[in-house]
Amino acid sequence: MNKITVLFPGGFKPLTGAHLALAQRYAESPQVDRVILLIGPNSRDGFTREKTIEIFDLIQSNGDISDKIEIQPTQHNSPIVAAYEYLFDLPSDATGRYAMAASTKGDDYVRAKTFVPNVDKYATIGDKTGRKIPAGIDATELSIDVDPETYADGTPISATAVRQAIAKQDYETFRASYPQFKDAIVKNAWQIVTGVSESLFTKNWWTKNLQEDVTDVIEAIMNTSERSRHDKKIKKLRNYLDSHRDQSFTYDFNKFPKTVYGARLMEGGAAGHMAHPWDDHGLTFSDMKEIVSRALEGRLDIEQAVTEKTDGQNIQVTWKNGQIGFARNKGTVVNPMSVQELQDKFGGRGPISDAFGNAAEDLAEAFGQISQDQLDQIFKNGRVFANMEIIYPATRNVIAYEVAVLQFHNLIEYDEQGNQIETDLTGGATLQKIIQDANAHLQKTFSFIPPQQIKIGRISDFEDQQAAFFNEIAQLQNRYGLKDTDRVTEYHRAWWRDVIKTQASKMGYEIPENVLNALIYRWAFFDKSESMTSLKKQIANPEFLNWVMEFDKNEFKQYYKQNMEPFETLFLRLGAVALKNAENFLAANPSKTIQQIKSELAELIQELQNNPNPATISKLELELKRIDRLGGFDAIVPSEGVVFTYGGNTYKLTGAFAPVNQILGVLKYAR
Repeated sequence: MNKITVLFPGGFKPLTGAHLALAQRYAESPQVDRVILLIGPNSRDGFTREKTIEIFDLIQSNGDISDKIEIQPTQHNSPIVAAYEYLFDLPSDATGRYAMAASTKGDDYVRAKTFVPNVDKYATIGDKTGRKIPAGIDATELSIDVDPETYADGTPISATAVRQAIAKQDYETFRASYPQFKDAIVKNAWQIVTGVSESLFTKNWWTKNLQEDVTDVIEAIMNTSERSRHDKKIKKLRNYLDSHRDQSFTYDFNKFPKTVYGARLMEGGAAGHMAHPWDDHGLTFSDMKEIVSRALEGRLDIEQAVTEKTDGQNIQVTWKNGQIGFARNKGTVVNPMSVQELQDKFGGRGPISDAFGNAAEDLAEAFGQISQDQLDQIFKNGRVFANMEIIYPATRNVIAYEVAVLQFHNLIEYDEQGNQIETDLTGGATLQKIIQDANAHLQKTFSFIPPQQIKIGRISDFEDQQAAFFNEIAQLQNRYGLKDTDRVTEYHRAWWRDVIKTQASKMGYEIPENVLNALIYRWAFFDKSESMTSLKKQIANPEFLNWVMEFDKNEFKQYYKQNMEPFETLFLRLGAVALKNAENFLAANPSKTIQQIKSELAELIQELQNNPNPATISKLELELKRIDRLGGFDAIVPSEGVVFTYGGNTYKLTGAFAPVNQILGVLKYAR
């Protein structure tokens, strides 16, 4: 059966987080081929169609919404008319299935209900002028049962509220209108709508802040079939763990294949999220101690060489059907972009356009000097991609590099659906050597380099530092009576159990075990296989139900940070200590780079302290406290961090880069 094209007409002045959330829900459906946003020409309160399209391009180019979603201008200002006119304008021999977008909980549900009979009428009888919708067009109803996105007070997010926020220079309300997107993206959207010159942000914004937020939480969205498979795996794993509580646990990928873990991806997107050790709830406390010991003693390289995590722009390249191809997300892994398509994607963005455009041309030129048989052997006709970093001085984020290089990290193999199935950690160096042996490593703009190997030595006060870190880990264990062989998961489970049971007790609610477990899995592990609609029916206490709803919407993120903070701080501090003893960073002049970062921090902090926005001051104080806990400004090193292997899995250790990047890479836009 043909898949459905969903027509989503609207004013969209501007496009809000609520609009995009509904479009995304449709795009996730396996029945849907694409979602078309139809936007009319009239401006509203001075807000133009062009600005809406610019915001849409901004969000989609960063991979935060599905590639199935597109936006098309229409000459019709009435949303209803725009949808029907779209069908009238189709060729007479056109075929396909179409639906009108609407949530069953929203005001537009009526238009979706009338869409099918109206299309049938226009296809058979025609309109008043005799025009007919092509006979091959089949209308169907496909509504989404989802609560509309709301502000904290329960008011639905609307374009009217966003326009009012823009008029009042109310960034807080504007930010709340896009709850699912990262701060850096919303901040740039704010600059678009408030008329800030693009030249002020293109050099820095299109860098690591948009590819990977410093908190390293990446949005992961599954379609219906993926969600179903994920739910089955999680339930199977949960049952297994519940029946083996007193046993040590080794994750068996034959029993429990890799899957998306809530809002975190251990492997995902195009290049994939590189996990911090604290992201991996499957580690035991013994594993934590071993990682600490290796880092302090200079033994992080006993499984694989330790390499630098460079601060550039990520891209993946492959060879398919005799042509070079590029990927930035899962969709382009399946259908790689050509050189021209990549250049078009980043066109008109100043230095970032040069970085991606020149990189594509240099890679194409280099591949042209390698035999096709060798390229086919490496890339398996588009199944394998080389994961690499574009390091271009003009697009500097935090770390300053003085030369333009393309750095190969590793090789990643995907299945036909774009899911990762294998990573070759040594493949990046191998490919770089093949290119160098072909004398193709020095191109017009970039030179090609392998991963930058880092040497971390044994710290001078190893015993004292190890004892201090081990003591921190022991305190976490002792809080809930956990053993070295217990997984970190048990800590998080117990922490959330306390939070939930304490609240239930305050309200006189004897919470059933099934409800308690569902909430624990939802908040501790982002497992929402038990929907909120289902939970509402199971919670008999109205007061507790209201607390759950309010907490899930407004307080959860704050509590989640509290839960993760001791683990995050421990590993960031470990990174700060270990990286001070590291050598061979890619930055040509490490001392100069460190001083430059410190000078920029001092200048920006002074400016931000005079900022009238309390939220900005609060954010600045938070990041300065994080830097202080990691050892102050002396903890800054000329690198984002290092990548290492433990137990066959790849992790990163970043130290002070995280809070520094939040200030230099994000808060700079609050000036």
